Amino acid sequence: MSLEIPQLIARNQAIRRQKELFASGGVPDAAVVSDMIAASWFRSRACGLPPGHIFPSPLPEQEFRQALEHGRELLESAAPLMQKLFDAISGSRSVIGLADTSGLILHTVGPEESLKRLAAFTEGYRATEKSSGTNGIGTCLVECRPLEIIGCEHYAEQASGWCCSAAPIMRGKELFGILNVSIELEHYHRHTLGMVAAAAYAIGEQLHLRRLLGQQRAMLELIDEGVIFLDGRGFISAWNDKARAMLQAQDLRGREDLPSIRELIRESPLLDEVLTARKALHDQETTLHLRQAALNCVLSASPLGNCSGLLLTLRETRRLRDYAARIMGAKAIYTFDDMLGDSPAMREALRLGHIAAQSDITTLILGESGAGKELLAQAVHNASARRGGPFVAVNCGALPPGLVESELFGYEEGAFTGAVRRGRAGRFELADGGTVFLDEIGEMPLDAQVSLLRLLQEKELTRVGGGRPRRVDIRVIAATNRDLEEEVRARRFREDLYYRLNVLTIRLPSLRERPGDLPVLALHFLRRLGAASGRKHLVFSPECLESLTRYHWPGNVRELANAVERAIALTEGSVISRLDLPAAYVPSPAPRGIAPHGCATLRAQEREAISEVLRANGGNVRAATQSLGIARSVLYRRLRRYGLTPDIWRKRTGE
Repeated sequence: MSLEIPQLIARNQAIRRQKELFASGGVPDAAVVSDMIAASWFRSRACGLPPGHIFPSPLPEQEFRQALEHGRELLESAAPLMQKLFDAISGSRSVIGLADTSGLILHTVGPEESLKRLAAFTEGYRATEKSSGTNGIGTCLVECRPLEIIGCEHYAEQASGWCCSAAPIMRGKELFGILNVSIELEHYHRHTLGMVAAAAYAIGEQLHLRRLLGQQRAMLELIDEGVIFLDGRGFISAWNDKARAMLQAQDLRGREDLPSIRELIRESPLLDEVLTARKALHDQETTLHLRQAALNCVLSASPLGNCSGLLLTLRETRRLRDYAARIMGAKAIYTFDDMLGDSPAMREALRLGHIAAQSDITTLILGESGAGKELLAQAVHNASARRGGPFVAVNCGALPPGLVESELFGYEEGAFTGAVRRGRAGRFELADGGTVFLDEIGEMPLDAQVSLLRLLQEKELTRVGGGRPRRVDIRVIAATNRDLEEEVRARRFREDLYYRLNVLTIRLPSLRERPGDLPVLALHFLRRLGAASGRKHLVFSPECLESLTRYHWPGNVRELANAVERAIALTEGSVISRLDLPAAYVPSPAPRGIAPHGCATLRAQEREAISEVLRANGGNVRAATQSLGIARSVLYRRLRRYGLTPDIWRKRTGE
């Protein structure tokens, strides 16, 4: 028995007398009862609790189970430390209790005899001041600091033979629970409170660590790349779901005995070098040979501080290429719904286009410049199974001859002067999983044609300056406005490549071959371009539409779109007239069969057209505007521009 016990018993008796005084309505002596205990007694009485024996009711079983589930994190963090603390003080017949922030006791550790004696302060009971009066757990919830409730300081009489040492469990600045140790009074020791405070602090640190680990796990899963932590032996200590999926090891999820990285990656000279030298590595493209497949990825590695572990990150090459393709705008936006026209030649081209979309058949599109070859290629891509992949368009005629192969097939580091560090993927790699559209294929240099032929046959390429072939999954659509058969005969195009490309040929008709489609196309461009410029209600005059129909359109659909856009910009009214068209589109501007005079310039031609219309209509401005398809205000501006007046023709017709 400690030397402090006699003094403790005498103090307890003095507190009992003060408690009896308090029960009879008196005020406790501050020299005997501390301010903290007196304040708690008053709070307890204000809750309607009379001093003496208090018999609170336990929580219903279903509610208690729900509370246990809600407090699982606190329980899992505290239970091991509570057991260690009990093992250290088990000789004192103590009871250790854990309560949540509502005062509900979630877990207790102690001898069965002691638990029975403290039945109202065990699992399932709420030990707040409101329900049980002054006690270690309830008063600690109020004070939020380590404290002791000794003997008769307890409000409930059945707890007067016990000493409670309680401390708040804090996670950072957040109160998370209360840890309490109840010891029989004769076993009281002044160091008990320090042990409880230290244990509560350790539980709080465990909770803080769990939160950090949870945040780290969440961050790892949010990262769109595989993350792997290796110990000094090369065994996996932690990884995210993305890494498991990339290494085809989803079956290992949840296992504690994680394998060595070499069990999952059977062959990789680059990884072997990293593991042996423990050196940092940044964004090195490589192929990892797994248990049943190969993974093309970008590998990075970083040593973990002073320890012998490593952090690896894996990024799928295809996903990086998809991202790069999106940044480059490698996306098809047109579909077959955008292919307008009902001429027999156009219907046949669309029929073959739909056939091409049903498989990965190599397709060659023939047609004049501006006929819509890329639009058709995009429509085929968007109707195919590759619609979710990139669409990379390459104009072979626009690439400098010396850079064609490096642009198309990529290059390795040091392949030539000016090559970027770590090399660069070419257009074919960026299109992996999608479609490459090779426009003006007839202008591709012969050297590049050899590499293209191998790509089409083997589905693999080799970067400039590299020696390792790379597999790519692409569909090739080529187009040209040249006669490739003539190019083959002139030895400017490889015969074997021609036959490899010419599997399914689609010929797009020129615009002059389908004059019946021109009004539909012209109105389509007028609606689309007019809406884009904020002028949705524009229309063509009949004479303007007739001029468009008669023109021969060497630039095809592209030239038509440009002509409509120009007319929208020039017209000042709501009707686009033939005066808003370039002179070349109006070979005979005079209306109603009046023969035009030769005009040296567009302005002279426009002046003569206005003059002829006014002459034919006797100077009637209203009739002239209807004939020309322009507003009256526009006609008057044109008359002022050329120094004309309708009165001239009115007088002449009157003579």
